[in-house]
Amino acid sequence: MTKIAPLGASVEARLAGADSRIFVFLQAWRMARGDLVMPLRNAFDPMTVRGLLPYLWIYRFDPDRDDYVVRLAGEEINNAWGRSIKGLTMREVVGDQDYPIMRERWDTILGTPLIHYGASSERLSALDTRRAERMLTPLADNDGTPNHILGISLYRISPTDTSHPSLEPEDITQIPCSEV
Repeated sequence: MTKIAPLGASVEARLAGADSRIFVFLQAWRMARGDLVMPLRNAFDPMTVRGLLPYLWIYRFDPDRDDYVVRLAGEEINNAWGRSIKGLTMREVVGDQDYPIMRERWDTILGTPLIHYGASSERLSALDTRRAERMLTPLADNDGTPNHILGISLYRISPTDTSHPSLEPEDITQIPCSEV
C-alpha cells in the first residue's frame, strides 16, 4: 500500500534516509511556489539547482496526445533509459506494461496535488536493474492548470533481486502539497 505520510512531521522527517539531493530539489520547488499550493512552470528555473540538472526531468500533459510528453531530461536520465527521451510520451518511455499504473499515479499527483517520493530497486525497460530514488512534484501553467510533472531521479547500478517487481506501492510516500 502506498504510504500517505502522517500529519505534523516535516517532509524531511517523513523521508528520513533520503539522499540529500532530494531535499535540495524540494527546497528549490518550495522557493518557486511562493504562496501557491504548487509552483507555476515558469517560476521554476532548473538553473537554480545547476548541480542537479543531470538528474532532472519535466513532462507536460498534452491533451491532444492524451499523454505526458518529456520536455526536459538530464544526461543521467537519458543514460538510464539508454537514449534521449525528450519529446517522447510517457507510454513510449516506460512501455505498455508500466504505463497504466504510472499514468494513474501522475494523474493523482496533479489532481490532489501532492509530492511523490519513492526509492526501490527496479528495472528500466530491458535495461539493467538499478536502485532508483526519485521525487515527483506538480507544476501548473500560468493560468494555474496543473499539467507538468517535475522530477528528480537518482539512479545507481545495484545488485538486486531481479524477481522483485518494479513500482511497488510500499516503496512510495505521498505528501499533499498543502502539507509541504
